[in-house]
Amino acid sequence: MSRRADVAALCEALPLLRRLADEQDLALELEEIVEGLPDGDDGIARLHEICRELGVPGVGPRSVLQVPGVTPGAPVDGLYVCPGARCDRSWVRAPGVAAPDCHVFGGRLTPATDGRAGRRTR
Repeated sequence: MSRRADVAALCEALPLLRRLADEQDLALELEEIVEGLPDGDDGIARLHEICRELGVPGVGPRSVLQVPGVTPGAPVDGLYVCPGARCDRSWVRAPGVAAPDCHVFGGRLTPATDGRAGRRTR
């Protein structure tokens, strides 16, 4: 996986990881990794070690079923992406549901523009 994909998976899983880390006295180590990510620090390997210590087998992108021979596309409306375009996290908004927060870089996920939506299709 690329660093962008790793950071996207971390962003989505971070609320759960923080809760587990608090319960197991690993909160400080987790936050040190998270704080280094915006500066380009690559703590992904250490993150995977902490996940195993927390009982989480791994953090990775959600799997998406694809139809053979059909290239994946992006929804026309409702696709939200990383607010700073610094990772590959994408999320499809359901009616009446607010966009989630970016747990690594801060802010809410933002609506994808045509150029950004094309890059984030799966």
